[in-house]
Amino acid sequence: MKSTHKVERFDYSKYESNPSWDSDSLKEYEFWGMHPKSGRIHIDTKRYAKACEMIGIKDFMPEGMFANRSTPYFIPAKQHKYDYVINIFNDLLNDFQRNWEMEYKPIFKMIKTPKEVYENTRLSEIAYTSNVDDLEEIELNSLMSSIKREKKYVHVIQSLYCQFINKLAIETDRIMLIVMCKLGYKGNDFRLDSFLKFSDGLERDKKGKKIENLDEYDSYNLLNKINNFLKHNSISSYRKLKRKFPENVASKENKTANVEYENGMFAGDWIILKDDYIDDLLKKLRKFFKSYCKEIVKENVDDAEWNYDDYFINAFNQMKHPAEYLGI
Repeated sequence: MKSTHKVERFDYSKYESNPSWDSDSLKEYEFWGMHPKSGRIHIDTKRYAKACEMIGIKDFMPEGMFANRSTPYFIPAKQHKYDYVINIFNDLLNDFQRNWEMEYKPIFKMIKTPKEVYENTRLSEIAYTSNVDDLEEIELNSLMSSIKREKKYVHVIQSLYCQFINKLAIETDRIMLIVMCKLGYKGNDFRLDSFLKFSDGLERDKKGKKIENLDEYDSYNLLNKINNFLKHNSISSYRKLKRKFPENVASKENKTANVEYENGMFAGDWIILKDDYIDDLLKKLRKFFKSYCKEIVKENVDDAEWNYDDYFINAFNQMKHPAEYLGI
């Protein structure tokens, strides 16, 4: 049966001449081929592309919106950015990436290394003597100062790492709980086992992936277990970490500790982290959350960056002031 639905057509002839950047026509949705309707944005993609090219801004022209479709106008899949779970996770990790790069890494460079203490001590003592016979004693004093600094230096660095890991783990769990509630979770608390059980329950396909089989699940699991150890400083939390990730915790077995761990020992002194652990962790967590949203939540994670109404409303608000947007 032939559809009787009438497609609304728009006449863009009044916009055919290239407008100046301060033209009032740029402030009209219709100029851009965008038509608000019933609370949503309907986009004439041909007109939208032409308008972007006329103004000289192509930053808001995602390829996916020009793909073949069955409707005359493109209607974004979602209305708001955070209607996509993946965008919630990505913004969380973006914030932590910025904090790591802008706040924590500069602090590390300000902390005096054992080598710097050695050099400072040596230069300072040399400045107060002209006797060559004192050089041997100065060298010994400098070396001892460097050795004393080593333990303090390692402790300060490790404490900053642990502080960042703890904050990341807390925020990740907080956001994960928000996401679970968004997806229908009715529980009153959040634990790793409740997250696994709930998420696996969302997978209706018997052949679908379980949480533990998702890309980089171990990165999330390791973060959880390190944070659990940092919170409790207990033998139980220590053993859980060592059993799953033995290379990330000191022990007599792997010859990285001289004594056995006991209840109440500071967990931060027992965690083994490589220098690039945080950078590597953030990359792996992105992969895990992407896999989670794709496999469990069934989102189109590749389109989530742009395929929602607010993206195009923001594009309109940016492009209607092209000089300001381009910094000219």
